[in-house]
Amino acid sequence: MRVDPTSFNPILGYKLDPGEPGLAHSAPASMSILRVLTQEVSNYLAFKKEAMEKGGFIIGGGIYLDLRKRGSFLAAVAGKTKVWMYIPGERNAGRDEEPDDVQWSREDEKTFLKDKLQELKMKLQITDDPQEKERLEREIALLEMALSSFKASLALPQFLVGALLDTLA
Repeated sequence: MRVDPTSFNPILGYKLDPGEPGLAHSAPASMSILRVLTQEVSNYLAFKKEAMEKGGFIIGGGIYLDLRKRGSFLAAVAGKTKVWMYIPGERNAGRDEEPDDVQWSREDEKTFLKDKLQELKMKLQITDDPQEKERLEREIALLEMALSSFKASLALPQFLVGALLDTLA
């Protein structure tokens, strides 16, 4: 009885997304995770380079692999890289009424932070819910830290930007 070795370790073909840099090499199922992970890490590094060129940085994200059984191996059949970038001067916080090409000055950003702080303080005075009060107090503390850092002309650290975007979004 003859056994076909490709049924145990099949060769998997890959396609790249349109515009994605790299080469679409095939790989056996036993090496597929390494092949897909290499491509996704290179995508992540390209995003990081793009953010640095624009004066920003990556706040979060990740690499996701679609793993399935192929032959006798658990193989990566697809991969996806997601990143969230912070680029100073860009405001796309879900505001549809503002065009994407609006440039904010430092004074505009400071005014925005002060207005948001006042708004949160007003909400804190009005609310009776203890959980809502706690959430508002956390947001106020974060905004006050950001505003004091901003006034001192310090660059906001990455963790603070990430925390601000998480809580205020």
